[in-house]
Amino acid sequence: MIDIDGLVKHEFRDPVHGFITLYEHERRVVDTAEFQRLRRIHQLGLQSYCYHGAEHSRFGHSLGVMHLAGEAVLRIFEKNRQDLAKRLGDGMGNADALRKRLYFAARLAGLLHDIGHAPFSHSGEGELFQQQPKRLGHEDYSVPIILNSGIASIIDQYSDITGAPSQDIVDIVDKGRLYDFPFVKSLIASPWDVDKMDYLLRDSMYCGVEYGIHDRRRLIDTLTLDGGYQSGSPELAIQADGVHALEALLLARYFMFTQVYFHDVRRAFDIILAEFTGDCLEEEYGKRTYPPPDSLKEYLRWDDNLVLTKANEKADEAKKNLAWRIIERRHYKAIYETLPHPSTVVQKRIEQLKHECESKFGDVDFWLDRAVDHPEKFKREDIVIVGCDASQKSFAHESTVLRGLEEIGQCRIYANVREDAGLARKAEDFCCKFMR
Repeated sequence: MIDIDGLVKHEFRDPVHGFITLYEHERRVVDTAEFQRLRRIHQLGLQSYCYHGAEHSRFGHSLGVMHLAGEAVLRIFEKNRQDLAKRLGDGMGNADALRKRLYFAARLAGLLHDIGHAPFSHSGEGELFQQQPKRLGHEDYSVPIILNSGIASIIDQYSDITGAPSQDIVDIVDKGRLYDFPFVKSLIASPWDVDKMDYLLRDSMYCGVEYGIHDRRRLIDTLTLDGGYQSGSPELAIQADGVHALEALLLARYFMFTQVYFHDVRRAFDIILAEFTGDCLEEEYGKRTYPPPDSLKEYLRWDDNLVLTKANEKADEAKKNLAWRIIERRHYKAIYETLPHPSTVVQKRIEQLKHECESKFGDVDFWLDRAVDHPEKFKREDIVIVGCDASQKSFAHESTVLRGLEEIGQCRIYANVREDAGLARKAEDFCCKFMR
């Protein structure tokens, strides 16, 4: 934490990190309507339908990422102060000013990195955003929201004190832009970011599981820079004595995906939410996608409350429609699922299984869901291990844990047979026989 004269500080009590300090300008950003909307965006969609404690929102997560981003910058800067100061071109004279700038820029980027999320976070994200001329996602809304609301002006009003103008935050948050100090971008969005550190701990706590627990303090304490070894600019690196903490993060993420994020009930409601929200969007705009980034006022109307209100209004038990399924927790039934790492042969066969089911049970609707995660990105976006003798090695090459992780490609067949136990058993038996 940096003490700055002229900046009032506030404390928020956080269930994961204890007390989180917000500076005056950050508190003003938090108080904007655009940021307060994150209170109405569940962090894990309808995960609370299977882990009842998972009622937490993007609001708390964003505060947590802000907190960890600031801590990480301070640790990294103190270890690499001289090298970073040299890159200013005038020695150590402005080192303190740079430290302050990077600290506040990282905190604001962490605070705002998820401000563009749609209702229920990632539920339906692949289907409900514009696909042409390019495929959009929630990240494509973050920068427009920052620039076209009062947020950028709040940040700039304080930039003489913090050293961090809104352009810094935009350059960090926007994946397509460059930032003078790329390690700060990596702290916010990379395989090794503080975003993961927070959401794994936070989601574990609210779901009542321990899969996501890792030693974030040790991990942050051992982050450092590679001295420009990879790209000429100082990139994020890990000290040799922090490798096990980093591997623990990867394993925590793996187990959270297999045990929590890809839970069959959660994935069933993702299908239902995507279909229902698409219907609502089509009813309102004539197409099944959210308003584009140049229609922010319309886009920001959409939050969990709006979708649930529409579901409550449209729920019809007689028709057993999508809205009724959401309100009454009547999800589709998983009638067959593979292990988390099916072979290519099995994946192709399960595609055939869906078609066979549709032919066999003509009046039943079926869905094929693929719960996919690629550990290869952790190998492609390598991180350097810095030894106590200043030697540098590849984490992707040295880590047996990382090499042992395989792509998750779990497949499930869902069917709307939940209300007919006899039909459900017949469908399950048919699937098992077909896949033998």
